[in-house]
Amino acid sequence: MIKRVFITGGTHGNEACGVVLAKHFMASPELFSGFSFDTTVMLTNVASIGTNTRYVEEDMNRCFFKADLDDPTKTATLEARRAKELNAVFGPKGTSAAADFIIDLHNTTAATGVALMMSPTDELGHAIAAHLIALDPSVKVCNWNATQADWPMLPSVGKHGMTFEVGPVPWGVVDGAVYKQTRRLVLAALDYVEAHNAALARDGPWSSSTVQVHSFVRSVDYPRDASGELAGVIHPQLQGRDFGRLARGDPAFLALDGQTTIPYTAPEEEVEELFPFFINEAAYYEKKTAFMLARRIDRPVQVAKQSPQYELS
Repeated sequence: MIKRVFITGGTHGNEACGVVLAKHFMASPELFSGFSFDTTVMLTNVASIGTNTRYVEEDMNRCFFKADLDDPTKTATLEARRAKELNAVFGPKGTSAAADFIIDLHNTTAATGVALMMSPTDELGHAIAAHLIALDPSVKVCNWNATQADWPMLPSVGKHGMTFEVGPVPWGVVDGAVYKQTRRLVLAALDYVEAHNAALARDGPWSSSTVQVHSFVRSVDYPRDASGELAGVIHPQLQGRDFGRLARGDPAFLALDGQTTIPYTAPEEEVEELFPFFINEAAYYEKKTAFMLARRIDRPVQVAKQSPQYELS
């Protein structure tokens, strides 16, 4: 049974749609009345919100590994200290006291549309995703790296959780269409949580379904010269094509002469179809990531039946 839900904004302080939406939710507690669970809305990296920057000293959405949260010496940065404070509220991570479900609101400069990022083992998260896709087929699902036993993202503190990643939106900008879509889908996710609780209480009804998942494979860096400087940029034919198929030999980068196409190359053993996302994400230049690659899988889910349905036009 889901009892404690958190909605968070401002983990990256310059992702303004999530910040403004969180503030709206904080000022509108009536939106969360009548549920069988408690919903708390919080701003997370308050310092970076104040400076309209992604972070102050380090990326806070990489500060939530359990080992780091449990290590009392990991306090060198503002974000590391704030992560520990948040872990005391949402967690502690990995314990029975942890929040049941966390939605962390984000924006990206990449053309991902609505992309829900979550653990590959999160059954509730995938059921919510299946419900939201039924309401809005443009929604995509991405799994965090399945080869890892833990993840450093804020939603991983909860028993269930997801990053609500929506783009493209420039840093510091609130896009009205993106804001409207995110607001409706977050509220629809909470309606599904209520249906989930009701189905648990009465032992159903449940329906078997599948959800298309983009499972992380690897990241790809930009071309670089011998000194490590950029030697190429995202090719115009790839720009904005998040979640489209990328085949060996397809244009991936444009050399700095503005003329030479640099094709996508892959290891010989890589024969499966892969799909890029977070293409040309502004925040990932420092992480040396031009885009990420994922394989597509159809994941089975058990979804609580509910009504009414919601129009998300």
